[in-house]
Amino acid sequence: MLESIEKQASKTNRALIIGVGGGGDIMGTLPTSGYLKILGVETILGGVSWERIVFDPKPGPRSLEEMLNIEKISNSTAYVDKTSHTVDGVKFQCGNMANFLNERTIIVDVSKGVGDISKGLQETANKLDLDLIIGLDAGGDILASGREKGLRSPLCDAMMLAALRFLKVPTIIAVFAPGCDGELTLDELVKRFELVASDSGYLGARGMTPDDFSKMSKAVKQVKTEASFLPLRAWKGEHGTFKIRNGTRSVELSIISTLTFYFDTKVVYEHSPIGKAVKKAKNFQEANQKLHELNLITEYDFELNYAKNQKNSDFL
Repeated sequence: MLESIEKQASKTNRALIIGVGGGGDIMGTLPTSGYLKILGVETILGGVSWERIVFDPKPGPRSLEEMLNIEKISNSTAYVDKTSHTVDGVKFQCGNMANFLNERTIIVDVSKGVGDISKGLQETANKLDLDLIIGLDAGGDILASGREKGLRSPLCDAMMLAALRFLKVPTIIAVFAPGCDGELTLDELVKRFELVASDSGYLGARGMTPDDFSKMSKAVKQVKTEASFLPLRAWKGEHGTFKIRNGTRSVELSIISTLTFYFDTKVVYEHSPIGKAVKKAKNFQEANQKLHELNLITEYDFELNYAKNQKNSDFL
């Protein structure tokens, strides 16, 4: 039987909350972390090794082998701090968050295969005595069917969803700030939420609090993000259509943008053609090819195109 966040927290001493959709998603982990702490759970924050191309000119995610000043936990996970960077000087939002929190965060190497990522996360859970891992996506395209016209970044989400699905440690998928990445519309997201709910996969939702707003307002001065910044405006009552990514995408902002929704990982995966497609991929390039077979264009394709001709600003 599926359990609420509160019931799972009652059996959890330490949880890892990972921003799974890109480097900036680690910002969206703060409200969930704050709530779990209220429930008596120690939290560790984490993110993925893929920064937007405006922050990292090399297309695609970075491997642990490209990083300096890290402490490896497994072949696909490592501790990072404010001094961590790639060999060519690129810093990560995980490191910026570590600087803000004054404590190390965990980075997940999504250049590797889904099996390697999953194995590394399980090893991390074992070594750090984790009782729960939450994969949090800012925007919600981790629930995408693949048919949505605005879908732009399915690759990282799909790989992390598939990796989380097969862990032995309990996992949850969280969606923070629905629609704030300008990909799926709210109508599309609600339909996907309802589909998961119809299969008993909905675990509840929670809104940002004044404490969350205060902490995020301070963190955003160091952690670079667009999708996870908009909820701060929504929390103050701003609403309407807002442009992001240099005006290439539109976001319908409302008080709904301050919510985090929680879902059972297995149910989300069962309704995800995208997650299933990349399950056996040996690395992110192979996963990218698997999504091409579904006629999908990914964030890696956009980055390659931008790096080649400097004309596509969709991911700036």
